[in-house]
Amino acid sequence: MNFVALLNLFSLLVYLIAIYIIIKHLIQHPQYRGEGIFVLILAVIPCYVSISNVFEHGFSIDYFDEYEGFFKDLYAMFFLIFLYVHSVKKEQNKRIEHERQIKSDLKLKSKLLTEIHHRVNNNLQIISGLLAMQVESENDLKLTTSLGLIQNRIMAIASVHKIIYGSPNLLYVDLNLIFNSILGNLKITYLNEKNNIELHELIEEGLEMDLDRAIPMGLILNELVSNSFRHAFMNRVEGKIEVTLGKIEDQFVLVVKDNGLGIDNTLLDGKGIGLTLVKNLVKQLRGTIDIEKTKGTNFEIRFPIVNQNPIQIE
Repeated sequence: MNFVALLNLFSLLVYLIAIYIIIKHLIQHPQYRGEGIFVLILAVIPCYVSISNVFEHGFSIDYFDEYEGFFKDLYAMFFLIFLYVHSVKKEQNKRIEHERQIKSDLKLKSKLLTEIHHRVNNNLQIISGLLAMQVESENDLKLTTSLGLIQNRIMAIASVHKIIYGSPNLLYVDLNLIFNSILGNLKITYLNEKNNIELHELIEEGLEMDLDRAIPMGLILNELVSNSFRHAFMNRVEGKIEVTLGKIEDQFVLVVKDNGLGIDNTLLDGKGIGLTLVKNLVKQLRGTIDIEKTKGTNFEIRFPIVNQNPIQIE
């Protein structure tokens, strides 16, 4: 047996060891079986060529030599397939890693945004507390009333931020939660044993609003209902305020009505700060406001369900 035959025999041994190592590795690590099968085939095909050379140069048998060309072409084909699969797998791994990084960044940004809303809420609560302390220290009724109104407005904003940071969705917020929170604060402020004013709310389930418009919506609700409490039942100990929110076609419809004395004309002319604020906020929401003064006061506000200027997420 000449040197060429011995060299091919040694090569065959190397290939067999490689095949054993590859098979063992694939059994232990199934995740590599995709590319591993092609590596295994690339290790098996040269065995034929080595065997053919051993027979040809060692025993002068050229029977296997007839098919060497085929196996060499087969090897080249599988090698090209392996390079293609490897490049695809590499690109896929990059994409998976990129997606993992995006999810990680998004999770971090969500946590940071939640923390921002949490801190804003805490700061607004502190401001509200300072105003409450100032109210208690003042003897001027007009001043304490004004400070109380400011405090209610701050609490309305704080309520929205509180709901946002407690929500899994940082882009949209449940309007039921906002209304319940704001109306709950107003009940604590205005309802007591000295009056018998009823506050009824009917909010359609499942209504959501983007954060860009949630705070103006909360301020509108706070302003209209607090105005009813303060002005609609002067010198009366009983009355009823109704708040409804729903949607008609492509619009939200908010109705706040009471069976009180009716709104003063000076307020309708824009001289009242509260109604001026409401009108500006409705304009900000690209909505319309309709006011009726029969048997009390009825505010009907309509604005689009879809925000025409949504927050852009880059």
